[in-house]
Order: sequence, then structure tokens, then C-alpha cells
Amino acid sequence: MLKNLRLRYDAVEDRITMRLTMQPTGEAAVDHSLHLTRRMCAAWRLDLQAALDLSAEAPASTAPSTKAAISNAHHEAMAGQAKVRTEVAEQEPEPDIPPALVTKIVCGRRRDDAKWIVRFERRNLPSLTLQLSSTTLHGLVDALARRIKTAAWGLTALPHETKSIEPLTAGAHLH
Repeated sequence: MLKNLRLRYDAVEDRITMRLTMQPTGEAAVDHSLHLTRRMCAAWRLDLQAALDLSAEAPASTAPSTKAAISNAHHEAMAGQAKVRTEVAEQEPEPDIPPALVTKIVCGRRRDDAKWIVRFERRNLPSLTLQLSSTTLHGLVDALARRIKTAAWGLTALPHETKSIEPLTAGAHLH
């Protein structure tokens, strides 16, 4: 079970460092540290956007612009429910765990319980799998977007990163 997740931009390495504290039921907490490169984040963001769109559950027959608006509104609502705490990076010392370089990220959703799965393939280490609720997924996406913005990598903004939803104009039909 995911207990804590921290993201920060490491300017020296030009990578995002993800610190995870996981506590399997009845076991002691285990810390993990991951390094995410610009290239890895660029690909992961596309998968996360697809997950957000799927999470919104817009009907397949909906127009693309309407689907994007539904997905954005759903994301904002869900991310607002996530228990997120923003802290100053220097407040608490980081555990002395060298970050493992992430070489691949696989995202998906389990059919039996609709939990979101994120698997990180790590160089020279076994893969690490997170099981997330919808609220946690949306909170993670929001936190990652903020860190990528801090990194100033110049990645093209995805729909969930743009807060502007086109308002309906006068006379627009709702059906």
C-alpha cells in the first residue's frame, strides 16, 4: 500500500526524483527512490492523460472537444479531493537511498476492481508496482505536472495541464 509519495526536481541531475514509502499490510514501511528523466516523463504524461480521459468515462460518441472539457473538469474535481501536502523541500531530511533510474513506465487499470496500476521498470532492480485509487491517480498527475513545470523542460502542455475549458456560447445546444 502506498503510504507517501514525494516529487521534487533535482536541478543538478536534471531529473525528477520520486520518493515512495510503501507499507504492505502487516509489514514495515519500505522507502524507494526513483529518477525520472525528461524523456521518461514526456512519455509517461501521455499515458497519464489517457488514464485521465478513461477515468472521466465520457461516452464514446461525444465530440473530442466536449470529451476534453469533461476530462478536464473531472480531473480538477478528483485532484481537489486528493490528500496533497506541499512542503518546503528542505524541511525534512531525505532518506539515504540512491535513486534508481527508471527505464520504462507501464500504466493500466485492473478490470476486477478498477484500481490504477503504475509499474516502474528500474535499471538493475526489480520492477516496482503502485496500485492507486482514482483520487490518488489524479493527485499524482497534478503533482507531476507541477514538478515538470518547475523543471522548465518545455514540454507541450497536455489537456489536463490547461485549466481553460471553453464556455458554452449563447445559443449553443446542449444535446
